[in-house]
Amino acid sequence: MSMGLAAKIAASRKAAKAEADEKAAKEAFNNRYIAKVIIKAKKNKDRAFPSNEIESLTEIAYKVVAKNFEKYPQLEGV
Repeated sequence: MSMGLAAKIAASRKAAKAEADEKAAKEAFNNRYIAKVIIKAKKNKDRAFPSNEIESLTEIAYKVVAKNFEKYPQLEGV
């Protein structure tokens, strides 16, 4: 009976590792794609991404604070 449990745990770990590896591979692919777009744009003296396509750090910060407002009680007038 413990062998069945051990096999289930091993299978679960193997599936989790495969999922993590797949996620890492997708992220690496996305990073390479972005790098290629930027390199092509620089080569052609063009813009890689329109400015409205990528959020600014300020916009990202506003969203994070708005989503987690209860964690920022010191921000009274926001």
